[in-house]
Amino acid sequence: MNQVSIRDAEERDAPAIAALCGQLGYPTPTESVVPRIDRLREYAQARVIVAVVEGSPVGLATIHLRHMINHEAPIGQLTLLVVDERVRGQGVGRVLVAESEAWARARGCKRFVVTTALRRTEAHAFYEKLGFTHTGRRYGKDFS
Repeated sequence: MNQVSIRDAEERDAPAIAALCGQLGYPTPTESVVPRIDRLREYAQARVIVAVVEGSPVGLATIHLRHMINHEAPIGQLTLLVVDERVRGQGVGRVLVAESEAWARARGCKRFVVTTALRRTEAHAFYEKLGFTHTGRRYGKDFS
């Protein structure tokens, strides 16, 4: 694979981002992407980045900072990570995680976390290879 570069997501990335979200199991209409990027861009505690190869986005990550009452430093959280299935296993995810961690560190984070669905065993192995450890459970509840 050619060189991977990382940059903040832009409006022109909407079709690729929508496709990546679909590959992750979250069908997202292309027209919904730009307002969501804009919403996150306005929030200084979040960032949306894309991994680009030969001018096309092939990966996506969102990162958030969370301030907690029980920690002095903010916690960085990787809230979404997806790599195009055509280039998985070629280092794109590693580059996205490294940039995400660097962004969080630069903002004073001393801890970086990620949550992933129980069914995503390949993702679990990926994160463990990057030095993450299984530290707990996440519970969710959808509101009607």
